[in-house]
Amino acid sequence: MVDPSDYAADGGGGQGKGPGLNGPLTPPVKSVWLDAFNDPVAGISAYTPCIHTCNLFGDGENRLVIADEDRKLKIWKGTTKASEHPLLDTPVAITSFISDNAHPRLPALAVAAGSHIYIYRNLRPYYKFVLPPENVNTEEQDIWQKLMEGEVVVGDALAQLTRLQDAGVVLQTRSLQLMNIGDPDAKMGFVEHWQGQPLVATTVITCMDVIKQSLDEPDAVSCLVVGTESGRVLILNAAGTAIVKNIWIGITPAMIAIQGELDVGYRITVAGRDGKLYHIRNGELQQTIIQLEAQPVGLVRLVKHVAVGCMNDVIHAYQPNGHKSWSIYLPTHILAMQRMEVTGQRMTKALVVSLANGEVRVYNDKLLVSIHSVPNPITALWFGRYGREDNTLISLTKSGMLDIKMLPRTANLEAGSVGGGPPPEQEIPLAVPKKTRLYVEQTQREREQASDMHRTFQRDLAKLRLATARAYVKVLTDGQGAAAFSTSSNTSLSLSLSVTGLGPRFRLTLALRNEGGRQMLEVPVALRADPGLYTLGRTQFTIPLLVPGLQYSFEVPVTMVDPNAAPGAITVLLLAAGGLPSSAPLLQATIKMPFSEPEDI
Repeated sequence: MVDPSDYAADGGGGQGKGPGLNGPLTPPVKSVWLDAFNDPVAGISAYTPCIHTCNLFGDGENRLVIADEDRKLKIWKGTTKASEHPLLDTPVAITSFISDNAHPRLPALAVAAGSHIYIYRNLRPYYKFVLPPENVNTEEQDIWQKLMEGEVVVGDALAQLTRLQDAGVVLQTRSLQLMNIGDPDAKMGFVEHWQGQPLVATTVITCMDVIKQSLDEPDAVSCLVVGTESGRVLILNAAGTAIVKNIWIGITPAMIAIQGELDVGYRITVAGRDGKLYHIRNGELQQTIIQLEAQPVGLVRLVKHVAVGCMNDVIHAYQPNGHKSWSIYLPTHILAMQRMEVTGQRMTKALVVSLANGEVRVYNDKLLVSIHSVPNPITALWFGRYGREDNTLISLTKSGMLDIKMLPRTANLEAGSVGGGPPPEQEIPLAVPKKTRLYVEQTQREREQASDMHRTFQRDLAKLRLATARAYVKVLTDGQGAAAFSTSSNTSLSLSLSVTGLGPRFRLTLALRNEGGRQMLEVPVALRADPGLYTLGRTQFTIPLLVPGLQYSFEVPVTMVDPNAAPGAITVLLLAAGGLPSSAPLLQATIKMPFSEPEDI
């Protein structure tokens, strides 16, 4: 079996296939990047949603902004770290957006942490947006109210909360914490700690991105899109101070990918924690739900597809209607994915993937166009403008290293530029024979009599289908096949036979179903076979009851007397039920036995 990683066109490894009998040598895939800067002791710990570049001060030079896990906002300019700013909570995602049409258009920096979005202008705190609280279950709220007022004791309150949880109610964090406390004194202290404070259902942010409002331009006005733990997707206004769209999904969003403009038309693809993809179109949740093979680890919107990386080391590309376009099978786990939109002479939208073995791959659709390796696995990727260079790849490794690479202006990431695409044999012209006079006459005749030819073909096809249906009905009614069906005024039965085993010991399975509307009692069954060939475990038995609509299975052991002999057939007869006079069996089916394997000694 050939490993898909041997071919660049199959989305595999960077080494080409060696010379052989099947064709010429496939050139290996090389790196297209230029090393710009590397800091192995940067000490950064962040993931892909927490790395971003933007023109913070309007001087035309994009700076690198990293929201570190140590609750610090780190700003890099060129090859040096310009400043650090403390954060109040652990960051979840960062991005930048243009809030108005004023000149100069300075982007605002949004940092999502907990249930808040901290908005900065000129790296100074400007506004804090707080997610609205969710609705609290009234029964849970009443339990806490009575517990605060002393109307119920802690034990009764816990019993009532447990009953609510068993009924499917999602309890708040305060209730779950109280239920997990084992010490009675600690429970009383917990209740006293929350004395006088109402029960509030708070939620947190899980992912964040931006959507253009009306124009798809780099400096156009855009809005924030936020996914919450409560299973909602919120779209804020341009200023980031109010919610304009509240879309309920029901599943916590893990990642989102956006395409389009808010005022024109847009699509939002949501990767949920349940391993499914949900689609939102113009504020409405669509019925198309894609079940993934494994949990998603990356989601990127391409030109015509949505690429999602899964935990089973596969990248799938889906169309908006849910159809899968292609898949890329990788040799190891996926750590990060990022969209690569190249600007310049060649406008290319590709996909950057980092793997657990230290490889960083670039795919144009499913064609591997670049591959390079780093000493440590990469946990965060960002592609965009940095400084005054448009096409820059910024990587953060697990060890805290910062790596910056630039794409040369002469780099070609199109299909076929790195040895992929169709084989060279496809360019060889075919030796098409010349058109003869007979061929021309035949073509003219078919063109003139096309309708008659089609009508004749359809008539013959209908006759073939009719003959096939009649033959199938004959097999079912005369009992010469492994399936039989009988319909009369009193009974309606269906019987099918199957054989399992290699021999000389087989197992004959009878699948019987009462298709009628009344039950049948005391139905005799008889089995008939050549005693010189087969020994049956039982030759007759009685079915006590056949309920309409249910399928019954009965097994009969069969032993072949001589394994070297030619196989025969076994006939099953379904006789008249008790109290029904009949001189002929109700149903008959015959199955041809397979050849027997010799018995091991």
